Amino acid sequence: MALADFQALLSDLARDQASVLSADSRVRALDAARLQYSSDHPRRMVDDVTWPTGSLAPAPLGWTDSAWIQSAEYPIGRDPLATIEVSAYLSPTGWQLMAADHVATGGVVRVKFMAEHALSATEDTIPARHRLPVAQYAAHLLCHQLATHYSAQRENGYGSDASMTETRAREFAARAKELRSAYYAGVGIADPFAPASGSSSGATAAAGVVSWPSRNPRHRLVQRGGL
Repeated sequence: MALADFQALLSDLARDQASVLSADSRVRALDAARLQYSSDHPRRMVDDVTWPTGSLAPAPLGWTDSAWIQSAEYPIGRDPLATIEVSAYLSPTGWQLMAADHVATGGVVRVKFMAEHALSATEDTIPARHRLPVAQYAAHLLCHQLATHYSAQRENGYGSDASMTETRAREFAARAKELRSAYYAGVGIADPFAPASGSSSGATAAAGVVSWPSRNPRHRLVQRGGL
């Protein structure tokens, strides 16, 4: 599914008949949804890295600033699995791998790591089953923006105009909540902004917070024998 398809789906989910939202707003919403999804379901990647002389090697193909190492297998193919201690190291020339154990020159280390998902005109790594939820999260952000817009307009309106904008603000706020809940249900995660069970308060946050797991793991050494 290309980026254009996501954008079309987003337009269906967050209809803006008054053209309040800009094209840039839609782009930012989709990127925020990509980051949120990457936080909830990171992209699993693997690459075989050929080790040069010394303790440092190039970062695996597909490595990003927010990636972290899950495991490093060396030598490859042993039973039981053989792992070594490897960490990510940021040098002045970019990311590299640092091995605590000796790796022979020319040795191949299989590095499994987690990274952000890609969503562009040429690349889409979001699984088909989660494409609708990702679009729903982006639409939730846009509906929240529309609710905020009409809430501000209400203060400057009079009579029927004020009533109409108030209704629009309320409807978009409700729609934003529905879309956010649909995202979390779609990806199989409890909505962290939903009221706790048995809570007397009906208030919920209108927008999710894009987060990324702590980057500390990529600076910690991978433990022996663990995946």
